[in-house]
Amino acid sequence: MKIMKNLTQKSIFFFAAISFLNLSLSADDNPELSDREAAWEEAESSGANNNNVVGQQCQDYVNIEKKWKQGTNKKSNGSKYFVAIGISEIKSPVDSSNYITSSMNASINAQLDSKRKLVESMSTEITSEIVSQMVQQIKEGEKPTFIGTSGKSAKNLKNYEDMSIYEKTKVLVNQQLDKLVDPETKEGIASNTIEEKELEDKINNIVNQSTFKDSVTANASGSVRGMKTVFSAYSLGKGQKQTTVCNVAIWSSKLAADVDAMTSGDYSRLQNQKKGVPLVKNIPYYNKQYDKEIYRSGMKAFEALQGTFGAFMVRNEVGEMSVISYAQERIATDSAASEITAFNNATLKARRAIIQLRDENIDLTQSINTQETTTEMDTGMIDYWSDNSSEQRVAASASGTLKGDYELYRWKNKHTFGGQPIAGIVMAWTPSDALMSGEAQDTFDYLESKGQSEGGSSAGDDEDDF
Repeated sequence: MKIMKNLTQKSIFFFAAISFLNLSLSADDNPELSDREAAWEEAESSGANNNNVVGQQCQDYVNIEKKWKQGTNKKSNGSKYFVAIGISEIKSPVDSSNYITSSMNASINAQLDSKRKLVESMSTEITSEIVSQMVQQIKEGEKPTFIGTSGKSAKNLKNYEDMSIYEKTKVLVNQQLDKLVDPETKEGIASNTIEEKELEDKINNIVNQSTFKDSVTANASGSVRGMKTVFSAYSLGKGQKQTTVCNVAIWSSKLAADVDAMTSGDYSRLQNQKKGVPLVKNIPYYNKQYDKEIYRSGMKAFEALQGTFGAFMVRNEVGEMSVISYAQERIATDSAASEITAFNNATLKARRAIIQLRDENIDLTQSINTQETTTEMDTGMIDYWSDNSSEQRVAASASGTLKGDYELYRWKNKHTFGGQPIAGIVMAWTPSDALMSGEAQDTFDYLESKGQSEGGSSAGDDEDDF
């Protein structure tokens, strides 16, 4: 038994040594592979390989912080919700006077990108066309010179004396035309003939040619109701040429029902829910106040505000499902008129985002075309050619009547990237304010019907007075 045990151990050691030797020999036999592997390991350990993808902050938020996945997820109660990441680039360079407006445009495009993914998941018509072709031509010997005589034998060819008057006239016309044509034209014709001859020679030198063509088109359309943003961020990494914006959006049947209630006026559905926090607590940097447990400095909190765009659905302190919407605009000059215009523009964009939250129609068209060819010449040389193109068009439209929204916060500062003056607006909507707006409208309509017109001043506006 001991002898067998010793033999077994020796066999194991022997085969392990052989395996190690084979691996070592394999690496030594391919020094190019070893060099590539060493270079890759060094770049990975030193951080030279930048593995962050565009929109990495949103990827980390979804995968690491929230432990979601893109696409369909399930809550603890079994209900489903859809998660999508939208990405866009800020087209303007940082030092451009239009950088702030371009940032707002990019955020809108990123939100549209996340909605596009939801529409694609619902239904996408995809058309694919693939063509693969291979041609081979092999010649041997030297091509002879063929004498073109319209198929006639030499005995049938006529001398000049034997030609008819019609045939002699053709000869005369050709002779006179040759005299009238200038030398430059003749050289051009000769040059073109030479080019065609060279092209023909090149074609004749081809032995094998293989071509692959791939065309893909996709079309999708749908109406998105209640897809809300839960996270947004922007980034300008070291060495990057453009700032990128990303956002994380969520859709569920409950959110769709909530925005339907907003549109129809069934506000009771949006009330008496689990209590949240005052709406201003959702603003990252509010009147120079911020959550020190989330942001390590005031600047980081302000940059979070600076990088927040679009409409968010949250619960307020009395348990109402509410909406807060962020927008910003560049202040063009130092004048008061420029500042007022910037705030007005930002307000309109923030209000528009609330309408987009309620319902937006999305149409998508996308196409990809790829072609590549290898050509083997009779010299043994192989040439490669490729052509790749892609196009994507996303169109969105939204409309609706908005009432009951109000300005939650107005701020002005300098952008931390380019130092340009920026005007920011945070709009809010709650069921209570919508109801109050409806009551006010009813009152005004009633007074108008009575032909009454009034004016006045404020008094008795203490909370105990109403």
